[in-house]
Amino acid sequence: MSLPGVKPSNWPTSKYVREPDCPSWMPRDAFESAKGDPEKLLELCHQKIQTSQRTLDTTRKMTEALHQDPQYQYAHAVQQFEELRKEHLQLNDSYNDLETINETVQEVVEVLRADKHQLLTELNEIKREISIQSIENTKLALKEKEAIAFQEGLTKKLDGQDAQVRQLDDELRDYSNSQVQINNEIASLEGAGHNLSLQAASLSELRNHLDGTRLHQEEAIRALESEIEHKVQEVNAHDEQLWDFKRDMSARILALQRKVQAANDELARLRRLSEHEMNTLSHQNRALNDELKNRSDGLYATRKEMNEFSSSANREVNIKKEEIQQCLSIVDLVERQNAGLEASIARMLEQNRVSENQIQEKDNINNKNLIEQANFIAMVHMELQTVREDLYMIKSRLCHHCRDRLLAHEMLDDEAEELARLHEPPMSQAVAPVVQHPNQLTQPPVSSQQPLTQMSPQEEVEKLRVQDELSKAHEALEALNRQLLEEREQRARERREEEDARLQEEDDRLSRQQEEELRKRRNDEDEKRKQAGDELKTFTIRFMNGTRKKVDAFMTDTVQDLIDRVCSKVGLRPSEMFYIAHSVNENSVLGMVDRFLDRSKTLYEEGINTKCNLLFKFKHYKRVIRWADTNAQDRFFQQVHQNIVSEYYPTPEKLAVALAGYELQTVFGDATGKKRHSYFDKVGLDAYLPVSVTPLGYEYWQERLFRNHKRRKGMSPTDARNKYIDTLRQAGSHWGMTYFDIRDKENRPFVAGIAEDGLHVLSSDKRVLIQSLKFMHGPNQLAGWEKSSTGIFVKKRDSKFMTLYASSKLQSEEMHNLLSEYYLMLPREVQQALGVEIPDRDALTQGLLPPETFLPPLDNRMVPVEFESAAEYLKTIYLEQIFSPDDVENRPEPVLKFINEVDDALDEGHPLSSMDLSLAGMRDSDWAMLAELIVRAMDYDPTAEPSIVPTDRLRNWDSNLQLERLSIAQNDLTGASIPSTRDVLNRCTQLTDVDVSGLPLDNRHEATLVEPLMKLRIQNLAMNECLVGDKGVRAVLDLFTNRTLHTLLLNKNRITANVMGDIAGCLDLPYCSIQNIGLGTNKIQLRGLETLIKVMERARKPATLNFSDNPLQARGGQRFGQLLEQQCGVTDLDISNTTGQMNITGVLSILSHSPQVTSRCTSPDSC
Repeated sequence: MSLPGVKPSNWPTSKYVREPDCPSWMPRDAFESAKGDPEKLLELCHQKIQTSQRTLDTTRKMTEALHQDPQYQYAHAVQQFEELRKEHLQLNDSYNDLETINETVQEVVEVLRADKHQLLTELNEIKREISIQSIENTKLALKEKEAIAFQEGLTKKLDGQDAQVRQLDDELRDYSNSQVQINNEIASLEGAGHNLSLQAASLSELRNHLDGTRLHQEEAIRALESEIEHKVQEVNAHDEQLWDFKRDMSARILALQRKVQAANDELARLRRLSEHEMNTLSHQNRALNDELKNRSDGLYATRKEMNEFSSSANREVNIKKEEIQQCLSIVDLVERQNAGLEASIARMLEQNRVSENQIQEKDNINNKNLIEQANFIAMVHMELQTVREDLYMIKSRLCHHCRDRLLAHEMLDDEAEELARLHEPPMSQAVAPVVQHPNQLTQPPVSSQQPLTQMSPQEEVEKLRVQDELSKAHEALEALNRQLLEEREQRARERREEEDARLQEEDDRLSRQQEEELRKRRNDEDEKRKQAGDELKTFTIRFMNGTRKKVDAFMTDTVQDLIDRVCSKVGLRPSEMFYIAHSVNENSVLGMVDRFLDRSKTLYEEGINTKCNLLFKFKHYKRVIRWADTNAQDRFFQQVHQNIVSEYYPTPEKLAVALAGYELQTVFGDATGKKRHSYFDKVGLDAYLPVSVTPLGYEYWQERLFRNHKRRKGMSPTDARNKYIDTLRQAGSHWGMTYFDIRDKENRPFVAGIAEDGLHVLSSDKRVLIQSLKFMHGPNQLAGWEKSSTGIFVKKRDSKFMTLYASSKLQSEEMHNLLSEYYLMLPREVQQALGVEIPDRDALTQGLLPPETFLPPLDNRMVPVEFESAAEYLKTIYLEQIFSPDDVENRPEPVLKFINEVDDALDEGHPLSSMDLSLAGMRDSDWAMLAELIVRAMDYDPTAEPSIVPTDRLRNWDSNLQLERLSIAQNDLTGASIPSTRDVLNRCTQLTDVDVSGLPLDNRHEATLVEPLMKLRIQNLAMNECLVGDKGVRAVLDLFTNRTLHTLLLNKNRITANVMGDIAGCLDLPYCSIQNIGLGTNKIQLRGLETLIKVMERARKPATLNFSDNPLQARGGQRFGQLLEQQCGVTDLDISNTTGQMNITGVLSILSHSPQVTSRCTSPDSC
């Protein structure tokens, strides 16, 4: 049976896992048979180790016997030396074999670690799927309840319908009885009719007999016939009524039967559907629970076996290494010492030689740079002298008036230099001077006595050239000055860095020596204590980055000894910054509480055993001025970063993204296109950001993190870590806090955050700051604190009373100790000024670093608020609308272009002045939502938010939603989006550029947008492809009265020549400042062009005209040529793709003499 997570030999191996080699001590056939089975391989290793152990035991016994027999030892010294030499060679081979075995075991461990990482990734995915499935189950349960309620309603409805059916049956029964009676009446009427027919027959017979009395007989016949017809009509009417009633009742009965059948079918369908959904849901839940349980069991078993295997293998390897080292040290002690001394002497000589060479090379480079700089300065001085001589020559050729003006300029320069010299800072604070451009100097007032001579164009050109050369000379001197200062600072920085590196290297060397001596001494002491019967126990130590280490220690060791052992295990220098905490679960709001162990007490006195949850961490969060150990700095950085991503410190998304940029710079260095695809190769998003960030997927976050990563270019890992800590310290409201559960006198839960600046009381979710009690300043200044079994008493300065914050005994003791320690790390002069009495002051001070190691505490801590800016509020409410749990199926897709615009403003720290939503794929519903939220964000008042305590929300509020440019061009919008656009234009009063191209105004709704645009200082307006016709253009022409409008684009619309007179009239207005007009791709003929050109010749505007794709005739080119020939101010003309055989020869001839005009007429049709 193979270990879990270990692949058999016949499995395909990964390219990242090296195929293990056969050790020299193992036969090839045994290695091939055991290569795929780690247990068998481990058994062979154990056998080899046992053989080596037996050999070592034999050697030890022989050595003891030889030591006891001096004559035998003397007689066989040479033979013993040879045997020891051979034994040494054999032990060396065994040691090499064990090293090979260790490498093989490490490879297996790496494979297991990779499998563990993969299983953890799958477990996270399963947890996420389970959470999603639980949400879906909740929704299905709600749907089931709705279906049950609907079923009950249908049941009630069916009961009512059954009552109606019974009532209709009774009515039908009554109608049947009535029908029987009517049938009887019909039968009686039919009998009467039959009698009447018999009477008619008898009357006809009587008529034959009454021929003599014809007149009377005819009258009688007519009376009888009328009576018969009346009776027949009555019978027919009764018959028709009965048939209609019968049909109506039959239809109603059939309709009721169909309704009853449909209701029964729907009820049965709903029952089957609910039963099927419940069965499916139960099966899925059982399957998920079983799978999760199996995976958890498998992971736990794999982890347990891996830990046991690794610990046992490492322990045995370490034991064998120590035994082999002891045996080797007996034989090679003197030789090793001599070789070490010789190597040290050679190394020191080599280092001395290398240092001398480096110093000589740096001196040569510095001398060379100084020579080059001196030559460069001499050359610049020569060029400046040449320029001055040229200037004097030019001045001598100038007239009297020009020389006076230049003298006035020079006097102003002298005065400016004198003022700068008077206000010049000391040399240590000097910066490169900024020389004002000669063209920017204020010209002196021309005296009335000076002759007002007109300068010739050549003199003007010469004067401008001289001023330009002077400005270039000044800029060159400034650049040279800045370059020299930068090079000087760079050399000083390099010298400081070299000195720091040298000191750091020396410290590392001394610390390594001390650690090596300490480790040897500790090993000797451990051996003596084990021989004395003291038992060595293995403790599991957790670190803040999620890793664990097994550390061996005695129960009689002090906590400081355990800290030293952990530091030696992970390669850290022992320091007073490190602590061991015992995590205790008190079932409180915060869950686990860290009980920091006393350094001077033993593990037995602290009640620590091998099953305790021990955590190696920093206790105090303070900014260290200079780290002596870069590994310790990295550990501190990892601990702070873990507090951010685990949301121990609630952090806004804007700050979290900025910190993630520094984290990426620390891990990957400078950003490149390839590195951004490696962000999430081995870790998830929670390795850089808290889990509460926007759920927009890995691709979105990869691009956003890459943009922030590029902003940190050039930072070293150390600088990035320091900047990470400084940014969090200045912008984070929860920096450096350690949290504890407290309650007030009404037993309401709160959280106490203790940091370097004092005690802060927060709400239970840590989102609201209720009160701050600071050491140094503030309205509620701390004057003392005392602990009790029920909490901690806090006293404010200038107050006679003490406030009790109730808590557990453990937490009250930890709060009291932490407050005292933070107070003792304040600057000494601050402690003397405050004068707070600290019990056991000397004992606490001995275990702390001096206050000079850290920066002073924060003066002003940021207050936690929900939103820090209007743009952040806009993005938050938009994402709340998008990811609302109410209607998941009809949830709209987020407009990523809008989100990226807001993200850039937030990440770069500038106002959201531009919102380019062109080609964003928006529909009417998307733009309606965005427009409503933009108006809502513009009207948002942070002071109106409810708060449990008074909070100055405007203290750090940034009203950065200042839209100046808005574009919604080329989206899938219809006329339904016009009211939303109008609302945005009405509210955003700072807009200057608006682009609504593609919004169908349809020659009817232009006035709807012109009305709010008239209230703005609009400069550029684009209405391309808006279906604007002549009527719409007349509404748009009202904007020409706006003195700020410079650009109006109406391309690809339905404008004809009928409205060109109105456009020309507006251009002719004296206050019209329009400079750019786009009328391309319309229906404007030559008549409209003639009208426009007449006004352009007179008004000399606009400067840019787009008249492409319009049906012009042959005279169009001639008119454009005449327009350009008159030099009416046109600098950019577009007449491409104009239909008809337009003659542009005149245009081209004019353009050849007017290089300042840009024309586009490249279409074959236009030529």
